[in-house]
Amino acid sequence: MYFKSVQDGGDRNNSLANVVGFEGKGGLYDDLSSGRLPALSLISPNQCNDQHGRGNGGAQCAFDPTTDGSQGGLNPALIYIGDLTLKTIVAAIHNSPAWRDGRNAIVVVWDENDYSFAPNVNKVLVIVDTNYGRHGLKSGKFYTHFSLTKTLEAGFGLSCLNHACDENVDVMLDLFGGDR
Repeated sequence: MYFKSVQDGGDRNNSLANVVGFEGKGGLYDDLSSGRLPALSLISPNQCNDQHGRGNGGAQCAFDPTTDGSQGGLNPALIYIGDLTLKTIVAAIHNSPAWRDGRNAIVVVWDENDYSFAPNVNKVLVIVDTNYGRHGLKSGKFYTHFSLTKTLEAGFGLSCLNHACDENVDVMLDLFGGDR
């Protein structure tokens, strides 16, 4: 949905016309309750519900008051709305028939840094929730977005793309119940 060609809608099969909301027929919650789900789903909330904000969504969805990179500059309502949205989505997934069948995982990735000033190490939080294996694990390994890409590619038996192919990019086995 972030690609201009998708936004422009020149190809109906690859356009925003195919994007559905969470509610209603054919929406996320409808699919979850019916168990009709693909092998991989990317769930991306709107800009109010993903903690980014938007100028036309009212005070609770307003952009952060300052952009100085500090936690004090954040709109607390956005954080609350994002947390509530995540809680609702995860609960719906956990209560779905699909969660009970097979080996499933929910991966939550934040795309914002840790708001540190110096040094800004730009770390982001990743949570992996599975319906199998040990729970409550913490990894001491350094992973990147390419690690998640490589992990998904390995899980689905796909060849790697771009920097996910790099030798120094690890598969996130420890977070998905693997031993190595």
